[in-house]
Amino acid sequence: MKPSSLRICLPLLLICSLGAAAHAQTGAKASATPATSAAAQAKSTSPTPEQKQVIAQARRAYYSLRALGLNEFQATVKPNWEIILKDQLKTDPEGAARGLKSLNGLHFSLVMDKDGKVAMTHHTDAEPVNEQQRQGFDQIYSGLDQLLDGFFTTWSVFMLNPPFPATESAYTLDDLGGEYRLTYKDGDADVVTRMGKDFIISDIRVQSPKFTSSVRPQFTHTAQGLVLSGYAGDYAPTSGPGATKLDVKIDHQPVSGMQLPATLKVDAVYNGAPTHIELGFSDHQVK
Repeated sequence: MKPSSLRICLPLLLICSLGAAAHAQTGAKASATPATSAAAQAKSTSPTPEQKQVIAQARRAYYSLRALGLNEFQATVKPNWEIILKDQLKTDPEGAARGLKSLNGLHFSLVMDKDGKVAMTHHTDAEPVNEQQRQGFDQIYSGLDQLLDGFFTTWSVFMLNPPFPATESAYTLDDLGGEYRLTYKDGDADVVTRMGKDFIISDIRVQSPKFTSSVRPQFTHTAQGLVLSGYAGDYAPTSGPGATKLDVKIDHQPVSGMQLPATLKVDAVYNGAPTHIELGFSDHQVK
Protein backbone atom coordinates (compact mmCIF):
# COMPACT_ATOMS: atom_id res chain seq x y z
CA MET A 1 0.00 0.00 0.00
CA LYS A 2 1.25 3.47 -0.84
CA PRO A 3 1.53 6.15 1.87
CA SER A 4 -1.22 8.26 0.26
CA SER A 5 1.15 11.05 -0.65
CA LEU A 6 -1.55 12.38 -2.94
CA ARG A 7 -3.60 13.19 0.16
CA ILE A 8 -0.83 15.45 1.46
CA CYS A 9 -1.39 18.04 -1.20
CA LEU A 10 -5.09 18.05 -1.98
CA PRO A 11 -6.17 19.77 1.26
CA LEU A 12 -3.57 22.55 1.31
CA LEU A 13 -6.05 25.09 -0.02
CA LEU A 14 -8.52 24.33 2.80
CA ILE A 15 -6.32 25.64 5.59
CA CYS A 16 -7.30 29.30 5.10
CA SER A 17 -11.03 28.82 5.60
CA LEU A 18 -11.15 29.45 9.35
CA GLY A 19 -9.32 32.77 9.17
CA ALA A 20 -11.58 34.00 6.40
CA ALA A 21 -14.65 33.01 8.40
CA ALA A 22 -13.46 34.72 11.58
CA HIS A 23 -12.47 37.89 9.74
CA ALA A 24 -15.91 37.98 8.17
CA GLN A 25 -17.30 38.63 11.63
CA THR A 26 -15.46 41.98 11.65
CA GLY A 27 -15.72 42.88 7.98
CA ALA A 28 -12.15 42.01 6.86
CA LYS A 29 -11.49 41.57 3.12
CA ALA A 30 -9.00 39.61 1.00
CA SER A 31 -7.04 40.00 -2.27
CA ALA A 32 -5.46 37.58 -4.77
CA THR A 33 -2.12 36.63 -6.41
CA PRO A 34 -0.77 33.32 -7.83
CA ALA A 35 1.72 30.68 -6.61
CA THR A 36 3.24 27.74 -8.43
CA SER A 37 5.07 24.44 -7.90
CA ALA A 38 5.76 21.34 -9.96
CA ALA A 39 6.75 17.69 -9.63
CA ALA A 40 8.92 15.67 -11.95
CA GLN A 41 7.14 12.82 -13.67
CA ALA A 42 7.32 9.70 -11.52
CA LYS A 43 7.99 6.17 -12.65
CA SER A 44 7.34 2.89 -10.88
CA THR A 45 9.30 -0.31 -11.45
CA SER A 46 10.04 -3.46 -9.52
CA PRO A 47 12.66 -2.49 -6.94
CA THR A 48 15.89 -4.39 -6.48
CA PRO A 49 16.73 -6.16 -3.20
CA GLU A 50 19.10 -3.30 -2.36
CA GLN A 51 16.39 -0.71 -2.96
CA LYS A 52 13.95 -2.68 -0.82
CA GLN A 53 16.50 -2.67 1.99
CA VAL A 54 16.85 1.14 1.78
CA ILE A 55 13.07 1.65 1.93
CA ALA A 56 12.78 -0.80 4.82
CA GLN A 57 15.43 1.17 6.73
CA ALA A 58 13.73 4.46 5.87
CA ARG A 59 10.38 3.18 7.17
CA ARG A 60 12.00 2.19 10.47
CA ALA A 61 13.48 5.69 10.88
CA TYR A 62 10.04 7.31 11.27
CA TYR A 63 7.70 7.55 14.23
CA SER A 64 4.52 5.50 13.83
CA LEU A 65 1.49 5.88 16.10
CA ARG A 66 -0.07 2.78 14.58
CA ALA A 67 3.02 0.74 15.47
CA LEU A 68 2.68 2.03 19.04
CA GLY A 69 -0.89 0.76 19.16
CA LEU A 70 -2.98 3.90 18.55
CA ASN A 71 -6.46 3.08 17.31
CA GLU A 72 -8.14 6.48 17.68
CA PHE A 73 -7.91 9.64 19.74
CA GLN A 74 -10.05 12.62 20.65
CA ALA A 75 -9.24 16.11 21.86
CA THR A 76 -10.70 19.51 22.59
CA VAL A 77 -9.73 22.20 20.05
CA LYS A 78 -9.38 25.88 20.95
CA PRO A 79 -8.66 28.51 18.28
CA ASN A 80 -6.70 31.55 19.44
CA TRP A 81 -9.21 34.14 18.28
CA GLU A 82 -7.15 37.05 19.63
CA ILE A 83 -4.30 36.10 17.29
CA ILE A 84 -6.61 35.57 14.33
CA LEU A 85 -8.26 38.96 14.87
CA LYS A 86 -5.23 40.91 16.07
CA ASP A 87 -5.43 43.45 13.22
CA GLN A 88 -9.12 44.05 13.85
CA LEU A 89 -8.44 44.53 17.55
CA LYS A 90 -6.15 47.42 16.58
CA THR A 91 -8.32 49.05 13.95
CA ASP A 92 -11.80 48.38 15.39
CA PRO A 93 -11.40 47.38 19.05
CA GLU A 94 -15.10 47.67 19.90
CA GLY A 95 -16.26 45.58 16.95
CA ALA A 96 -13.50 43.03 17.50
CA ALA A 97 -14.34 42.78 21.21
CA ARG A 98 -17.95 41.98 20.38
CA GLY A 99 -16.77 39.40 17.89
CA LEU A 100 -14.38 37.84 20.41
CA LYS A 101 -17.15 37.48 22.99
CA SER A 102 -19.20 35.46 20.51
CA LEU A 103 -16.22 33.48 19.23
CA ASN A 104 -15.05 32.50 22.72
CA GLY A 105 -18.49 31.02 23.29
CA LEU A 106 -17.88 28.44 20.57
CA HIS A 107 -16.48 25.07 21.67
CA PHE A 108 -14.96 22.37 19.47
CA SER A 109 -13.76 18.80 19.80
CA LEU A 110 -12.50 16.18 17.36
CA VAL A 111 -12.17 12.44 17.00
CA MET A 112 -9.72 10.71 14.68
CA ASP A 113 -10.95 7.16 14.03
CA LYS A 114 -9.10 3.97 13.18
CA ASP A 115 -9.16 4.86 9.48
CA GLY A 116 -7.52 8.24 10.10
CA LYS A 117 -10.71 10.21 9.41
CA VAL A 118 -11.41 13.26 11.55
CA ALA A 119 -14.91 14.14 12.78
CA MET A 120 -15.64 17.47 14.47
CA THR A 121 -18.35 18.37 16.98
CA HIS A 122 -19.20 21.84 18.26
CA HIS A 123 -21.59 23.70 20.54
CA THR A 124 -22.18 27.24 21.74
CA ASP A 125 -22.67 28.81 25.16
CA ALA A 126 -25.69 30.65 23.78
CA GLU A 127 -27.87 30.35 20.70
CA PRO A 128 -27.23 32.87 17.89
CA VAL A 129 -29.18 36.07 18.44
CA ASN A 130 -30.18 36.39 14.78
CA GLU A 131 -29.91 34.68 11.40
CA GLN A 132 -26.81 36.66 10.44
CA GLN A 133 -24.94 35.41 13.50
CA ARG A 134 -26.18 31.87 12.87
CA GLN A 135 -24.79 31.98 9.36
CA GLY A 136 -21.51 33.36 10.72
CA PHE A 137 -21.24 30.49 13.21
CA ASP A 138 -21.99 27.96 10.46
CA GLN A 139 -19.22 29.49 8.35
CA ILE A 140 -16.76 29.17 11.22
CA TYR A 141 -17.80 25.56 11.89
CA SER A 142 -17.27 24.74 8.23
CA GLY A 143 -13.93 26.58 8.15
CA LEU A 144 -12.55 24.80 11.20
CA ASP A 145 -13.80 21.44 9.93
CA GLN A 146 -11.95 21.97 6.65
CA LEU A 147 -8.82 23.35 8.31
CA LEU A 148 -8.49 20.33 10.61
CA ASP A 149 -9.37 17.89 7.87
CA GLY A 150 -6.60 19.40 5.74
CA PHE A 151 -4.08 19.46 8.57
CA PHE A 152 -4.70 15.93 9.82
CA THR A 153 -4.65 14.55 6.28
CA THR A 154 -1.06 15.76 5.98
CA TRP A 155 -0.15 14.97 9.60
CA SER A 156 -1.43 11.39 9.26
CA VAL A 157 0.86 10.63 6.33
CA PHE A 158 3.91 11.26 8.54
CA MET A 159 2.64 10.29 11.99
CA LEU A 160 0.31 7.30 11.70
CA ASN A 161 2.54 5.19 9.45
CA PRO A 162 5.90 5.72 7.74
CA PRO A 163 5.64 8.11 4.74
CA PHE A 164 6.92 5.61 2.17
CA PRO A 165 5.49 2.93 -0.11
CA ALA A 166 5.36 -0.62 1.17
CA THR A 167 8.75 -2.30 0.71
CA GLU A 168 7.39 -4.80 -1.82
CA SER A 169 5.36 -2.30 -3.90
CA ALA A 170 6.31 -0.77 -7.26
CA TYR A 171 8.64 2.25 -7.17
CA THR A 172 11.99 3.50 -8.42
CA LEU A 173 14.75 4.55 -6.02
CA ASP A 174 17.67 6.49 -7.51
CA ASP A 175 20.90 7.06 -5.59
CA LEU A 176 21.97 10.60 -6.50
CA GLY A 177 25.12 10.53 -4.39
CA GLY A 178 24.17 12.80 -1.52
CA GLU A 179 20.49 11.86 -1.47
CA TYR A 180 17.87 9.43 -2.71
CA ARG A 181 15.05 10.17 -5.14
CA LEU A 182 12.00 7.94 -4.73
CA THR A 183 9.40 7.99 -7.53
CA TYR A 184 6.10 6.15 -7.91
CA LYS A 185 2.49 6.50 -9.00
CA ASP A 186 -0.38 7.23 -6.62
CA GLY A 187 -3.59 6.88 -8.61
CA ASP A 188 -3.29 9.29 -11.55
CA ALA A 189 -0.61 11.34 -9.79
CA ASP A 190 3.17 11.25 -10.08
CA VAL A 191 4.97 11.38 -6.73
CA VAL A 192 8.64 12.29 -6.24
CA THR A 193 10.18 12.10 -2.74
CA ARG A 194 13.70 13.32 -2.03
CA MET A 195 15.50 12.29 1.14
CA GLY A 196 19.01 12.35 2.52
CA LYS A 197 21.15 9.33 3.23
CA ASP A 198 19.89 9.66 6.81
CA PHE A 199 16.36 9.02 5.39
CA ILE A 200 15.10 12.49 6.37
CA ILE A 201 12.63 13.64 3.71
CA SER A 202 13.35 17.10 2.30
CA ASP A 203 10.57 17.33 -0.27
CA ILE A 204 7.54 15.47 -1.61
CA ARG A 205 6.24 16.68 -4.98
CA VAL A 206 2.96 15.57 -6.49
CA GLN A 207 1.76 16.26 -10.00
CA SER A 208 -1.70 15.26 -11.15
CA PRO A 209 -4.01 16.33 -13.99
CA LYS A 210 -5.67 18.79 -11.58
CA PHE A 211 -2.76 20.30 -9.63
CA THR A 212 0.93 20.37 -8.76
CA SER A 213 2.07 20.57 -5.17
CA SER A 214 5.07 20.33 -2.88
CA VAL A 215 5.42 19.58 0.84
CA ARG A 216 8.73 20.19 2.62
CA PRO A 217 8.49 18.61 6.07
CA GLN A 218 10.56 19.26 9.20
CA PHE A 219 11.17 16.67 11.90
CA THR A 220 12.25 16.26 15.50
CA HIS A 221 14.44 13.30 16.44
CA THR A 222 13.05 11.03 19.18
CA ALA A 223 14.05 7.63 20.50
CA GLN A 224 11.04 6.17 18.65
CA GLY A 225 11.75 7.82 15.32
CA LEU A 226 11.32 11.09 13.44
CA VAL A 227 8.31 13.13 14.58
CA LEU A 228 6.76 15.73 12.29
CA SER A 229 7.38 19.24 13.69
CA GLY A 230 6.11 21.29 10.76
CA TYR A 231 6.04 21.70 7.02
CA ALA A 232 6.03 24.26 4.25
CA GLY A 233 3.75 23.64 1.31
CA ASP A 234 2.71 24.97 -2.09
CA TYR A 235 -0.40 24.07 -4.05
CA ALA A 236 -1.22 25.24 -7.58
CA PRO A 237 -4.33 24.07 -9.43
CA THR A 238 -3.94 23.37 -13.14
CA SER A 239 -6.48 26.11 -13.82
CA GLY A 240 -8.52 28.62 -11.85
CA PRO A 241 -8.04 30.07 -8.37
CA GLY A 242 -6.73 28.21 -5.33
CA ALA A 243 -2.98 28.88 -5.31
CA THR A 244 -1.83 28.31 -1.74
CA LYS A 245 1.36 28.63 0.30
CA LEU A 246 1.67 27.26 3.82
CA ASP A 247 4.11 27.39 6.71
CA VAL A 248 2.95 25.09 9.53
CA LYS A 249 4.50 24.56 12.97
CA ILE A 250 3.42 21.71 15.25
CA ASP A 251 4.15 21.04 18.91
CA HIS A 252 3.37 17.57 20.24
CA GLN A 253 2.90 16.33 23.78
CA PRO A 254 3.06 12.79 25.19
CA VAL A 255 -0.34 11.26 25.94
CA SER A 256 -0.28 7.70 27.27
CA GLY A 257 3.21 7.41 25.79
CA MET A 258 2.15 8.68 22.35
CA GLN A 259 3.04 11.97 20.65
CA LEU A 260 -0.18 13.89 19.85
CA PRO A 261 -0.69 17.51 18.70
CA ALA A 262 -0.63 20.18 21.42
CA THR A 263 -0.42 23.38 19.36
CA LEU A 264 -0.72 24.20 15.69
CA LYS A 265 0.45 27.45 14.07
CA VAL A 266 -0.34 28.16 10.43
CA ASP A 267 0.80 30.99 8.20
CA ALA A 268 -1.04 30.71 4.90
CA VAL A 269 -1.47 32.70 1.73
CA TYR A 270 -4.52 31.66 -0.27
CA ASN A 271 -4.97 33.45 -3.61
CA GLY A 272 -2.81 36.25 -2.19
CA ALA A 273 -4.74 36.67 1.08
CA PRO A 274 -2.50 36.07 4.15
CA THR A 275 -3.86 34.35 7.25
CA HIS A 276 -2.29 33.43 10.59
CA ILE A 277 -4.08 30.80 12.68
CA GLU A 278 -3.19 29.22 16.02
CA LEU A 279 -4.98 26.26 17.59
CA GLY A 280 -4.52 24.50 20.92
CA PHE A 281 -5.38 20.84 21.61
CA SER A 282 -6.18 19.59 25.11
CA ASP A 283 -8.10 16.92 27.05
CA HIS A 284 -6.67 14.18 24.85
CA GLN A 285 -8.07 10.67 25.14
CA VAL A 286 -6.58 7.70 23.29
CA LYS A 287 -7.72 4.18 22.45
